[in-house]
This record gives sequence, structure tokens and C-alpha cells, in this order.
Amino acid sequence: MERLVRSNVTLLKYFDFISVIKAKIESVTGKRWSIPTREEYAQWCQGSSWPFLSFPGYDYFAYLRHHGFPSPLLDWTSSPYIAAHFAMIDTPKDAIGKVAVYAYLEYAGGVKVSDHRGPTIQSLGPYVTTHKRHYIQQSTYTICTSEEGSDLSYANHERVVSANSRGQDMLWRLDIPTSERLNFLAELELMNINSFSLFETDEKLMEHIYISEVLLGNHL
Repeated sequence: MERLVRSNVTLLKYFDFISVIKAKIESVTGKRWSIPTREEYAQWCQGSSWPFLSFPGYDYFAYLRHHGFPSPLLDWTSSPYIAAHFAMIDTPKDAIGKVAVYAYLEYAGGVKVSDHRGPTIQSLGPYVTTHKRHYIQQSTYTICTSEEGSDLSYANHERVVSANSRGQDMLWRLDIPTSERLNFLAELELMNINSFSLFETDEKLMEHIYISEVLLGNHL
């Protein structure tokens, strides 16, 4: 959402919107989600304190994020190998000589300290009933929120990690030369980490066959 929606969005405004589109998504997919009423969610927003002990509608939020809808959730994987796959799978542009994998650590022991009025990142954890690719990809999510007047709004993760707080919200960037792309993809194939194993769709099967048989196998 930080990339696609430029304005600040309150938690309640975002919830109102995804509540409206829920009927369309359910009609097409045949799936159903149980989410709070607007009044219940508004009460939760007013009464919530950091850290969130629950996140209403988490399963619906996670589904939207995994299927490309603008979302306040930032998704991560617990596997560095799956992260490398996503970094390397797309054909690099000629002018780009490297790709990056980011590693995030919420806090290193002890207790995380935060002022809930300022931007704060919180991990929501991996345990949620949602699409199976969430578990195939070893996914987890973070959200960043801050108080904007009397409202709780979504905030940019970079506002927190750029503060360089000691012992918490630490971010590492690992650069990988694109010249190593084929070596990485070949090693990941040996681990059965590829487009099809991570998505299980016909489109990703075709991508997997191209990578394994043409790009790596030289069969054309």
C-alpha cells in the first residue's frame, strides 16, 4: 500500500473499503471471511493499544496481501532460500547489476520499547487461516501504525527502521550480483524451491518449466 497509495490511510478507512469489496471477492472466489462489523472494528481501533493482542480480520487481510491487493501488511518469509528465489526469479534489466534480500529482526531479546503515538512496527505472526501458499512460502507479516490526531493510521515501515533504534527494528540489506542468477536458481531447484512449488498455479508451472528446462537445461 505504501507504493500504490500515497495518502495516509486510517485503519478504519481501509477497513471500510475492504468491507465493500468483500462481496465481490467472495462471489468470484467462493470463499467466505468472517470479519467484524464497522461498529465493532471502530471500537477496536479506539480501544486498541500497542502491541495489538489481536488483529480483527487478519485472515482476510492476509488473503488480500498474498493476492496482490494494496495492503498495509508487509509480507516476509522465514526462509532465506525462498527470499533468494523471489529476488532472482525475474529476468534482470541490463542496467541492474544486483538484487537485494532484506532481513528484519523485530527485537534482539528483552522487551521491545515503543511509543504507540509514533510509528511502530509489529509482527503479526505466521499462524492464520488463509490461502495455503501462506504456509508453502513460510510467510509472516508486519504492520506499521501511528496515531494521527485522534485516529490510528497505517505508517511507512521505513520511518521506523531508518531511526536505527538499538536492539530493535533492525534491517539488513544483502546484495546479490545478478551474474549469479543461474547458479542461485539451479541450487534452489535442488531444494524444490521454484515458481510452481511456491504458487502451484498453471502460470507458475509454465514459468518453472521454462526456468528448469530452457534456461537451466538448455533444451531449446
